[in-house]
Amino acid sequence: MSVFNKVLFLTVFFSVCFPVLSQSDEETAVLIEVAEDSDDGMDDLFSDAEDSDSPVVTEEPNTGTNYNIQLGSLKFPIEVSGQLNAELGGAFIREDGVNDASFYFNFKNYIYFITRPDKYLALRGTLKTTMPKDSADTEKEQSSHLLYIYEMYFDYLAFDRVYITAGKKKSVWGNIRLFSDYYDTSENISNTDSETVSDTTDENVNDAQYTNILYDSREYISGIIKVPFGNHTITALAMYNDETNVSSTKTENMSIAGSAEFIFYNTSLNFFGRRFKLKETEDTRKDTTQLPILGMELKKTLFNFDVYTQSIVRLQDGKKIKDFFSSGFDDKSAFNRFINTIGTYRLWSDKTPYIGFNFEFQNIYRPYPTDSQSYFVNRFAFQIGMAKLGPDKNIKPALQWNHNITDGTGFIKAGVIFGRVLPHCDWRVGMKYEYGKVTIDSSTDESHKYSKLTLGTYISIDLDY
Repeated sequence: MSVFNKVLFLTVFFSVCFPVLSQSDEETAVLIEVAEDSDDGMDDLFSDAEDSDSPVVTEEPNTGTNYNIQLGSLKFPIEVSGQLNAELGGAFIREDGVNDASFYFNFKNYIYFITRPDKYLALRGTLKTTMPKDSADTEKEQSSHLLYIYEMYFDYLAFDRVYITAGKKKSVWGNIRLFSDYYDTSENISNTDSETVSDTTDENVNDAQYTNILYDSREYISGIIKVPFGNHTITALAMYNDETNVSSTKTENMSIAGSAEFIFYNTSLNFFGRRFKLKETEDTRKDTTQLPILGMELKKTLFNFDVYTQSIVRLQDGKKIKDFFSSGFDDKSAFNRFINTIGTYRLWSDKTPYIGFNFEFQNIYRPYPTDSQSYFVNRFAFQIGMAKLGPDKNIKPALQWNHNITDGTGFIKAGVIFGRVLPHCDWRVGMKYEYGKVTIDSSTDESHKYSKLTLGTYISIDLDY
């Protein structure tokens, strides 16, 4: 390896040494996602990306009803609330010179409940109804459009300082916002990556952009223990598939993760890792054996800007890590790929209109790429939005641009939300332009660059109850 390449590699690998982020809890602006099919909805432009173990909704509705259940002399208060969202609209689509249209309908209803007899124990649950099927749900959940358990777990406080959580729930680790659970089709992973992927597995679950290492947590039964000491926190997590027989819940069948977060000088430094199950099991939706993950994050607020960075490495062979250092960083056979992401976020909400933006840059380095892959992949994502515009402070425009610098692919989407044009009803208008690699028609030897334009509008009816 040349001196230049060594310097470049070390710069990328140790990029987490730059100062980084602290979360902001201020109000959000939103970006419309043009309605093309049932999977499209509305993205939160600046949703909180903090390490969170909250239910599917970050803010529980203020509305709701309190009930009391009495068992003998014990009385348990239960709070029940809900959220309904229905979307109806259509879109015009022009893909590679061919015109088409799409009708769009989506209905989702969540019912939340929580019971807390005292400060030590709480039971939380979410029931969900969706029509049409939601691709984010598990295969078992998709078999029914009607009410099913989306989340169900308990929180327990031991010794007034140890937090225990167990059940079916979604967990989020990491502070990356735009590249969290983001998939770029140009970076499809193949079995040559030494990762076994079944035919029914979405290839993107193994892809480098999944900076939330617990992206699939809701598909499993999980147990979490958090132990704070001072400003620092140690967290341990174990997950097994809910179809697994209880008698076979050995650690080799589990996915295990851990993190250690240290707070000093208003800066958060977090080390984390995840080991996936060691062998494949039958009748699971994600029949796959994946490479272990190690990573670290820094986050800090500088001059009212949230600045953050994360480095993740996929280990090919942990036994060869020592060879990496003894060879002067030339032998990288221990690693499959390195993913480094850095970003900044800022929201001006001191006066109206609110203005916010978010920018992230991501670099993926593969020491030993296949013939179809590059050593380096560079991409960026940018979002900007405004809120509280207009006489009634109900207009929210926003713009998003995701671009892969390496191969020139990406998309641009923009939208405007007109809030409460009717009771409980918003009106949304937007467009999305996707562009891709140059393709060659083998029959004519003519080349063209892929493009797709979608123009859409729909109404969104919301009710918190």
